[in-house]
Amino acid sequence: MTRITLGLIALFALIAAACVAFGAYFSYVTLLNAHGEAIRARFALTAGQVAGTAELASSLGIALPAQSTLSAYLAREGSGARDIRSIDVADEKGAILFSSDPARVGRATAPDPAGGAVRSVEGPILNDLGEAIGRVRVRYDAAVLAAGARALREDLLPVAVPAAGGAFLATIAIGLLLAAGLRRAARDAATPARWPAAARSALAAVEEAHGRLAAPPPASQEDGR
Repeated sequence: MTRITLGLIALFALIAAACVAFGAYFSYVTLLNAHGEAIRARFALTAGQVAGTAELASSLGIALPAQSTLSAYLAREGSGARDIRSIDVADEKGAILFSSDPARVGRATAPDPAGGAVRSVEGPILNDLGEAIGRVRVRYDAAVLAAGARALREDLLPVAVPAAGGAFLATIAIGLLLAAGLRRAARDAATPARWPAAARSALAAVEEAHGRLAAPPPASQEDGR
């Protein structure tokens, strides 16, 4: 019985520690996704600002390929954030017209490899009729995401590991206390001398009633004759 009790206590302790560990992991994943969304939103804002500038010039009658001032604007925006690899403005066919990285001008835009070192966000450039006349693409270093994940791990591990260990030890301690209490209660229940006074009185009354029932009936007067 003792071995079974100790096995159950250990099992419940492992379950408690696993629950804390899973909770910490899910918190990490949630925060990591939120961090990634915040990074993408920041670069999407940059893409939106570039698109707004190009759309304003287009509304004044300047065709997208003729907006040569975009080169200096993109270079300034690209140099303002060290995580940005390039800011590209492409026409509706995907050819890069202007870029913060001059070496990319004239290339055709292509999706970055999944899981590669560069990620990107992009948005359309629209004319007054709502038709797409080009696209803005902001390419950024994926290391910014890895740095965020590393920072989250460094913040969560010092909390999650002690919490899981504390849950494990606390469950064992509570289990041992409960097991000791149950054993003591079972031992007291088997020893009438340790019962409360009311229980002992009830037991005595029951034994007295049993004794009366077990005693032979008294002889009648006719039997005495």
